[in-house]
Amino acid sequence: MSGIPTIAVHEPSDPRIDVFQGLRDKALRQRREAPGGDMDGVFIAEGDIVINRAIAAGYTLHSVLIDARRSQPLPPDFDGVDVFAAGQQVLEHIAGHRSYRGALACFYRKPLQTSRDLLDDTSVRSFVIVEALNNPTNLGTIMRCAAGLDIDALLLSPDSCDPLSRRCCRVSMGEGFSMPYAWLPDMIEGLTAAKAAGIEVLALTPNSDSIDVASLRYRPDDRVALLLGSEGSGLTEHALNAATRRVRIPMSRNADSMNVGNAAAVAFYALRQARS
Repeated sequence: MSGIPTIAVHEPSDPRIDVFQGLRDKALRQRREAPGGDMDGVFIAEGDIVINRAIAAGYTLHSVLIDARRSQPLPPDFDGVDVFAAGQQVLEHIAGHRSYRGALACFYRKPLQTSRDLLDDTSVRSFVIVEALNNPTNLGTIMRCAAGLDIDALLLSPDSCDPLSRRCCRVSMGEGFSMPYAWLPDMIEGLTAAKAAGIEVLALTPNSDSIDVASLRYRPDDRVALLLGSEGSGLTEHALNAATRRVRIPMSRNADSMNVGNAAAVAFYALRQARS
């Protein structure tokens, strides 16, 4: 495996791997990782690619759980932290057989910037802002696309899901680790503050009163934010009214809209082209 020592674990209830417990219970995990929970301040990354990207982004390892049958060498960054090796029964109990990807790593979270920090930073030109987006699969997709299509930062409403949840990290493949993010204390106040900072807020909506997102044109230093809503209900009327403009992706064959993750990717590309 490598010269890095491992610690054998034979029972899923072993208190030494308590940080990895509850991964299959979304509600329990959210409570544990919420502010004031016993796991406040850490998050779980799954799979070598995601783990390596977290390390590259400057996150500090707490501990690692691997398959005792693993043959691949362990990354040098695992040296100096507890690396627990468990059999299939323990791993299935903790992570689930189908979803387990060879390694789980617990990382310490970084201190977050505030939304005001990001809004005041004029080097941050392109934002994505999400309202009540509580599906981690969708958020992970959005973060992966944002990282690859020149979006500089993510702002979230208080009722959106955690960008560092296990599923979100897995879906994004860790691409979002290098993207700064912050929570808006209040959605409408946050949008008002964004506009006051000289940022044009574009609400993505299928509404007929919106304009084609591909028609936008910006200078390289213009500051723009794309506002996205949840998969089912979309943006609230309050958020739509707080935006600078409403934009849409024209659809064909009587389709009214697309999945929010897919729509985000199309809109991000359009915004990048709008600066060229």
